Amino acid sequence: MNSPRPRVLLSFDVEEYDLPNDFGGSVGLDEQLAVGREAFERTLELLARLDMPSTLFITARIGEHCADLVRDASAVHEIASHGVRHDRFEPGDYERSRTMLESISGAEVSGFRMARLQPVDAKQARAAGYDYDSSENPIRLPGRYDNRHLPRTPRMEEDLVRIPVSTTPRRRIPLFWLAFRHLPRPLLRASLERTLAADGHLVVFFHPWELLELRRSKHPMPRVVRHGGGKRLAGRIEKELGRLRDRADFCLMRELAASVRADFS
Repeated sequence: MNSPRPRVLLSFDVEEYDLPNDFGGSVGLDEQLAVGREAFERTLELLARLDMPSTLFITARIGEHCADLVRDASAVHEIASHGVRHDRFEPGDYERSRTMLESISGAEVSGFRMARLQPVDAKQARAAGYDYDSSENPIRLPGRYDNRHLPRTPRMEEDLVRIPVSTTPRRRIPLFWLAFRHLPRPLLRASLERTLAADGHLVVFFHPWELLELRRSKHPMPRVVRHGGGKRLAGRIEKELGRLRDRADFCLMRELAASVRADFS
């Protein structure tokens, strides 16, 4: 990337709180939306304290429920699509979610991230009006996906900019939300430093619900999801990203996508 300083790209997947349903729970839609709104409010409070721009990948369904928050957020942050609903995706949802979110926010939506980081059809996403996709996590996540064959760094595919979630060079230590929650702090810090130096950018993402205290949740969830969130995670985000301010610029995903497109043109 032709940037005078390294870049940090912070993003959140703003969605209905349906995670417990993946593990045998039965959280109804009303509760999913209510928890999703509370978590979104917590996220915007954190971002205001950090004074950092973020890309918010939002499902259209939670966007409709939190239209006031989305409109307010669009003045500072980038609004991008996370599909229409978090529990199901249909090909028409590429365009439908984009147009719905643009109507809600009043802002252009040029980025997409698939729920649960599932594969995205580059041709369909580009035809639906997206400039970039950030759905690839080039690691092996047991029970979810094995993407170790995919490139670690941004590229062009079918005229769509692919922006993977960051991993370390060689060993591909993941740097998304699970890392911030569970890696020992020295290893997390070293991994962030090594990747920023090697790639010139960091792409990290979290979920708003992670900022809530879910340790005593009545819903069934594995320990790896139940522990390490809330105030502890917020503190880690503030400390570990805050210490990069003096040598990196915090920018939006659409800005990195524009640089990648220019480099490949």
